Amino acid sequence: MKHLKTFKGIVLSILLVCMLVTLTACGGDNGGSTTTTTTGNAYKGTPKISIDEWIGWQSLLDANGGLVTAPDSLNAKRGISVEYVVMNDATTSSSALISGELVGAGYTVNRYAFLQNKFDEAKLEVVMPYITNFSNGGDGIIAEADIMSVEDLVGKKIAVPKFSEAQTLVEWLLNNSSLSDAQRSKIRSDMVLFETPDDAAKAFFSGQVNAAATWEPYLTQAANSTDSRILFDTSMSTNLILDGIVFRKDFVENNGDFVTKLIDAALEASSMYKVEFANIRKLPMFELMSDAEIIDMANGANLATWTQNMQLLSDVAVTMYADMANVWIGLGETAHPAKAKAAFTDVYMANLRGTYEGKDTATSVTNFSQEEKTMLIESPEALLSYNADIKFALNSVEIQQSSYAELDEFVKVAKVLDGVYIQIEGNAAQRADGVSDAQIIDFSENRAQSVANYFMSQGISSERIIIIGNGDMKPLNSENLAAPENRRTEIYFKTKLGY
Repeated sequence: MKHLKTFKGIVLSILLVCMLVTLTACGGDNGGSTTTTTTGNAYKGTPKISIDEWIGWQSLLDANGGLVTAPDSLNAKRGISVEYVVMNDATTSSSALISGELVGAGYTVNRYAFLQNKFDEAKLEVVMPYITNFSNGGDGIIAEADIMSVEDLVGKKIAVPKFSEAQTLVEWLLNNSSLSDAQRSKIRSDMVLFETPDDAAKAFFSGQVNAAATWEPYLTQAANSTDSRILFDTSMSTNLILDGIVFRKDFVENNGDFVTKLIDAALEASSMYKVEFANIRKLPMFELMSDAEIIDMANGANLATWTQNMQLLSDVAVTMYADMANVWIGLGETAHPAKAKAAFTDVYMANLRGTYEGKDTATSVTNFSQEEKTMLIESPEALLSYNADIKFALNSVEIQQSSYAELDEFVKVAKVLDGVYIQIEGNAAQRADGVSDAQIIDFSENRAQSVANYFMSQGISSERIIIIGNGDMKPLNSENLAAPENRRTEIYFKTKLGY
């Protein structure tokens, strides 16, 4: 079962914080004699990085030979040493990062956006140069069998673990849906907050709520029941929960070679994932787990390759940071979406271009099939649905320049929801005299194809796209067939069959 990632941990006493900081500082030079300097802190000794008990950090531990650098480890062979300190509470780890006791800490991008204001108040600049892993089916929303879309959540009770990744997942879907502000407010007012994803799932299966944001094994339990289903999980959007290492910016600027070698060793160690378990068992929660249990947890999180990092750090992770900052603002917290671009750097990843470019196996997480696409065409259910106001030149399939800004918003959603199909339907207003059924259908399909071409030009795989031309057969305004609202493009994000 996945570890609990919450944003507001238990408030610790000053004494306990001091004890933790003291324990962290007592690590000395375990595992090596690397000496580093941190501007303004005179940090010396083995660099310390905090991680929580999460399978996605395994490649870091495998590269290090455990929590401290082993003499025969990949890190040692590169001449670096590091000590990983287990801290399951973000309040503690972020305070230690600010004090200089840590040079880095492992966080989700969601949590990073939440913590940014704390770092700003401490006048500490931080940066994330490495995305280690991403959730791939381990987190999601379960619902009663008749809840098929985000829009169906209106008027339903949803169990949500407060200040968790699961809560930000729900909020992201609401913010990026076609729901009205009033409908979003209604859904939020009907939310029932719980302490943990386990509590939320238990409330769902006991009939207290209609849906729940939770994690495995409850997603599988819902999928295997005739009364419930998976409405959404992170296999449909591997970008919604990204894990990475946040470093003090003054540290990376003075120790760039260390950061590059740390990343290099972790990328090389990725071959040990789901194969070697000695190092992950150094984390207390994994100590007594069987190999099969560890593999089961690892199946819900994929390690990010070099190629994926180069894409994420300059594009999708930036988008997710901004989106999550806006989520926190909506929940009454202080966050800074404008800082999204500066929150990441691909400089140290780019240093490894000669080693990894064209050599790793970064592929689409989801396998898309023509058979599924054919079946989905007839399915009315979609996770998210939009009527897009895409303008074309008169009697043409050429998209007008004014529509690209709106299209870019749909492309952004498509990049985040990287495990779903995109159905694009072209619709025409009343045809002119003499225009046949075949001609008007071809015309509307060609307009939908123009939209699809733009999606593909922005990096969206053609395997994901379904094109339909409805001609003038599906008017929104049946009383005035020439009405402009009948001349529209519909975009549906549809999940794979079986959910």
